[in-house]
Amino acid sequence: MPLFLGLASALFWGTADFVGGTQAKRLAAVSVAFWSQLAGGVALLAFVLLLGEDWRAEGILWGAGAGLCTGAALVLFYRGLASGQMALVAPISGCAAIVPLAVSVARGEAPNALEWAGIALALAGIVLVSRPVDDAGVSGASRRAAVAMALGAALGFGMFYVLVDQGAQTGASPLWVVAGARGGSITVIAIIGLASRGLARPGPALPLVALTGLLDTSANALFAYATIHGNVGVVSVFSSLYPVATVSLAAILTSERMTPLRLAGAALALGGVALVSAG
Repeated sequence: MPLFLGLASALFWGTADFVGGTQAKRLAAVSVAFWSQLAGGVALLAFVLLLGEDWRAEGILWGAGAGLCTGAALVLFYRGLASGQMALVAPISGCAAIVPLAVSVARGEAPNALEWAGIALALAGIVLVSRPVDDAGVSGASRRAAVAMALGAALGFGMFYVLVDQGAQTGASPLWVVAGARGGSITVIAIIGLASRGLARPGPALPLVALTGLLDTSANALFAYATIHGNVGVVSVFSSLYPVATVSLAAILTSERMTPLRLAGAALALGGVALVSAG
């Protein structure tokens, strides 16, 4: 179950990042982040109220903290994607899995030897599959800025993993934890947007921006459920495979190519998942 849910969240996150990244080339990154999070949050709130899910203040507060982290991370991430260096930003942000993995080890929940080998293969695969095909014409300053934004996003996403896991362990419905996260992310993105005066209306792009939010919120819920059934460090590695989906969609729907190195990276990532599953 953790394997399936973690991989499903990676697929949803990867698709959301591809759609959101393309829209961030047309709109300000903070606008894409805000309106997508708002759309996902409204849909999720209506869903949990309809289901009558159990809620606990503690779980929602943990979720809100996770949302503050992921809200800031999303703005950095979309700005990085909009810079035209998707293949550089995606793999670095995918290293967010290192944060919850370190927390798991500190808690005494370290993976076994086979799982460690699988994790190493999966992380290596993420980096290889997302390597840029050609970075000609990209200045050193632009590349350094993209790396800085990707590292900031990785830290924010990593803390999101940790805090959502904490919220899910309180006994609250994972959907309410994610609802709290949506509230936190919308708040911090709105503050950033108002301060930068970048909250433009999406206009004709609204359907795709809303789709980004629905996919992202669904991925968050899948991840929250996965942490209930498995080690958050291992689950986060599965979830961090989302660059594979992002780059694969870019190869299918845009001019980006799946080079032999990228194919090898995809094979390594899948092999890593198989080892972790066997462990």
